[in-house]
Amino acid sequence: MDKFSLGDLSQFEKMVAPVVLKIVYWLGLVGIGIYLLIAIAGGVAMLDYNAATGLGTILLAFVGAVFGVLLWRILIEVYMVLFGIHERLGEVRDLIKSGKEPPAS
Repeated sequence: MDKFSLGDLSQFEKMVAPVVLKIVYWLGLVGIGIYLLIAIAGGVAMLDYNAATGLGTILLAFVGAVFGVLLWRILIEVYMVLFGIHERLGEVRDLIKSGKEPPAS
């Protein structure tokens, strides 16, 4: 993969979405982390009223965060695969236009 430069934003020769998706992935992980901290704080506050409910809230916060990270990763990977397919199809198009034989894999 070629490196991304600022000039790529003004031209449509290279896809910038894979680079942006990496940033969005990390922002999503930060969001999941913030959710986890808020949910734990809510569970700790709930401990004063009902211990079982507070502990259940804290446990569900951890379970939700784990599933959230897993689903977020899968979603980002699906988008990355779609952009990978786009790149490969561009290579196939270029090979067909040039009339060259595809490299043996």
